[in-house]
Amino acid sequence: MAALLTTVAISAQAPQRTTNDKVYTTAQAERGKKVFAASCTTCHDSARFSGDTFTEAWAGKPMKEIWDVASGTMPEDNPGSLKQQEYADILAYFLELNGYPAGDTELAPGAGPMANIKIEKKK
Repeated sequence: MAALLTTVAISAQAPQRTTNDKVYTTAQAERGKKVFAASCTTCHDSARFSGDTFTEAWAGKPMKEIWDVASGTMPEDNPGSLKQQEYADILAYFLELNGYPAGDTELAPGAGPMANIKIEKKK
C-alpha cells in the first residue's frame, strides 16, 4: 500500500520545467518585442534584459519572480495596466533575447504557470 501511495504521489507531481525546455514560441516573442517597444522603451533598453545582466539577476529563480516584478510594477507610470498575455509575451521576448530555445507551446500567463518554470543558464 505504501509503495502504491508513493507511486501515486510521484506521478501527481508535475516535473519542473526550465527556460531551456522550449517554453515559449517565436511568434509569442515577436509579439512581446512589439509590446516592449510600445510600452517599455521609454524607460528601458532591451539590453537590460539580456546577457549577463539577465542571467546574474534571474538564474536559479522561478519565472514567477520576474513575472511578479513585470506584472506588478510595470509600466512604471501605470503598473499592471497591460493584459496578462502581454506580460507573458514580453517575458517570451526576454527569453528569446537570451537565446533560449523556442518551441511549439506559448508561455502561459499568470503566476501559477510561471512558478513551474525555473530560469537556468542557457545550454
